[in-house]
Amino acid sequence: MGLTFYSSSKPKTATNIWVGINSAKLVYANGLLYYQNKPYTGWLYENYDNGTPAKQIPYYEGKIEGTMRTWYENKTPEQVRTYTTGEKQGLHRGWWPNCNPKFEYQFVNDEHNGTAKEWFNNKQLYRSFNYKMGHEEGRQQLWWDDGSIRANYVVKGGRQYGLIGRKLCKNIYKK
Repeated sequence: MGLTFYSSSKPKTATNIWVGINSAKLVYANGLLYYQNKPYTGWLYENYDNGTPAKQIPYYEGKIEGTMRTWYENKTPEQVRTYTTGEKQGLHRGWWPNCNPKFEYQFVNDEHNGTAKEWFNNKQLYRSFNYKMGHEEGRQQLWWDDGSIRANYVVKGGRQYGLIGRKLCKNIYKK
């Protein structure tokens, strides 16, 4: 019995075949993963030396399809990412080894779309950017690890307005 994934097109089923991520029988070519000379349908996995899972990645007809998961060696989650026909889709989340949030991104058709957030390992927000189909749009903010603002600007029509957080370079040879 396989696991069924749903996308905007048709339901896709990854078989209950599990292949180690370092298998010599796996070949990546022309944008597809092949196993024994056929586009792979099943799961790739990797375990730590102690046997606990490190990665589980579902494939359907040679492309990543469904929810990929990774863990730290202490069994806490590291990342959860969703793919449809090899493209990033939906909410992607990551955590630091102490279980604090590390990142949260939204994707549509492999493009950032919506708010992308990243945190320092102490839960302090590092960045909050907004995207519209892969391009910055709206409020963009960056912070230093002490919580002070590093950049705070708005992108409208491809132009940046506000504190961008860059230093102007000065040519030391020009008088």
